[in-house]
Amino acid sequence: MIKKIVLSVVLLTVCLEAATFKNAVLMLEKHESIETALFKYKAGAQEAKLKGSWGDPQLKVSAKNFPNDSLAFDQTPMTGIEFGISQKIPLTSKYGNIKNAFSALSQAYLYDAKDKKEKLTKAFWEILILKRKIKEELSILTDNSRWIEKILKVSKRLYATGKVTQQALLDIQIRRSEIERDISNKSYELSQIDDKLIYLIGDFHIEEKSIPWESLETTSTQTVDYRELGLQEKLKAKQHRLKASRLNYVPDVTVSLGYTQRSNIDGNGDFVGASLSFPIPLSDEKYSKVEIAVQEKSQVTKYYENYKRVKRRDLSILSKQIKKLMSEINILNSKMIKYAMNSRQITSKSYETGNSSYVELLQSELKLQKILLHKVTLVARRDIKRVTFKYIKGEPLNE
Repeated sequence: MIKKIVLSVVLLTVCLEAATFKNAVLMLEKHESIETALFKYKAGAQEAKLKGSWGDPQLKVSAKNFPNDSLAFDQTPMTGIEFGISQKIPLTSKYGNIKNAFSALSQAYLYDAKDKKEKLTKAFWEILILKRKIKEELSILTDNSRWIEKILKVSKRLYATGKVTQQALLDIQIRRSEIERDISNKSYELSQIDDKLIYLIGDFHIEEKSIPWESLETTSTQTVDYRELGLQEKLKAKQHRLKASRLNYVPDVTVSLGYTQRSNIDGNGDFVGASLSFPIPLSDEKYSKVEIAVQEKSQVTKYYENYKRVKRRDLSILSKQIKKLMSEINILNSKMIKYAMNSRQITSKSYETGNSSYVELLQSELKLQKILLHKVTLVARRDIKRVTFKYIKGEPLNE
């Protein structure tokens, strides 16, 4: 039964096409969530051009003062066809600041896209760590199952000689069934992990030898925090928007030029004209926009300052948690596992000679399994925290 379960998991993995860790990370760049963020960045870059534009000049053609009864062109000296053109002209650098604001916001979207790539790489690492954990748990349970089978054979021999009771045989068989159940559950968990990998990189399985586990133990001085860079760009955007709002107190001027073609009845030729217009800022609109821009800039500034504080806090906490886990793992490796293995070995030999009860035997077996599985869990927690530490700090996760 156990061999069938493990074999089915192996066959599922073999059916998938192999990929190295580095190739898998490159595949993440084509993930839909990243491409969606890049579309937002590209749209933002075009919006910067749109918002920073003065607008198109306006061309006007109008028929003026035609008689109502005849619509004749040459009956009155005021009749004519007017051709006019007008253009809104800013007197300040308002639109330049608006363009810079949207450009900075667009750059923030680009950093968001790069951060999504780092988040996906972090998630990829976490899945690989969990997959390794489950495989190690399966290995522990499989070894334990083989040990239980040997003990069951010994128990049957002792039962035949009357040294153990039928209850002992039943309890050992129950224990064997529990291990089979755990192996089955872990196999299904492994299958679910593969489903998560398929979501990230498609129908590929990762070559175990290509995973750079050793990189989790090292630190890098080259750090790029895309979340912080994105916040910096958003702050720049608010600063430019505030400046543009203040410059908006000076209104735009609309300059118009006109040329009226006439029939020249009065001998004065065609007419030309010009006009200059601008709004008078008497309403609360412009003042309110400035106040809104001030508050939005203050909000982003505080958020950015809080982000840096939270980052320092989280890195300090994670560093201590990693050290704590490493200390506990070292104790397990150097003492507890060795003691538990010796205890099971001694109890097994004593049981074979009839000097220990099956209860003591199963207790020693359960104790060792619990310690071994606990170690695997601690190692997984440590490495997930290492990945999180690297992500928060801005260290590369693709090496």
